[in-house]
Amino acid sequence: MIFNSLIYFCAVILPWLIVIGLIVYFLFSKKKVANLRLLGLSFFSAILAWFLASLFKYNFPSLRPFEIYNNLEPLFVTGKGDAFPSGHATFMGALALGVFLQKRKLGLIFILGAILVALARVLAHVHSSLDVIVGLLFGALVAVIVLVIYYKRYPR
Repeated sequence: MIFNSLIYFCAVILPWLIVIGLIVYFLFSKKKVANLRLLGLSFFSAILAWFLASLFKYNFPSLRPFEIYNNLEPLFVTGKGDAFPSGHATFMGALALGVFLQKRKLGLIFILGAILVALARVLAHVHSSLDVIVGLLFGALVAVIVLVIYYKRYPR
């Protein structure tokens, strides 16, 4: 029971807390301009990655683990036929790497959070390992591309 509560927390609530945490970090930071760039580029990367992943998954349906294996019960209600790639993992991967590429120490916390979210979604039987690994990697790739384009256009 407590294990399921922990999985649910990491899969559903933790992503919101990570997003709120980044906003709070910005609000209490002293370097508003630099941290506004951190916030903007990280969120832009995450939203763009999530949007692109959503386009893919809704045009190329894929089954979730509980749809494939009758003995698996999802821990919470979720959609069907839209498993690959995990939108949560994609969003969190882009957000985490977007932060990491700008602020290493803070980014490590976000990377840990992204991994916890991805792992919890597998343990909740709403995604396979492949769904979340590809999601994390795709999100990270989008963040790298966004930051490379930004810094080529606006060098430090």
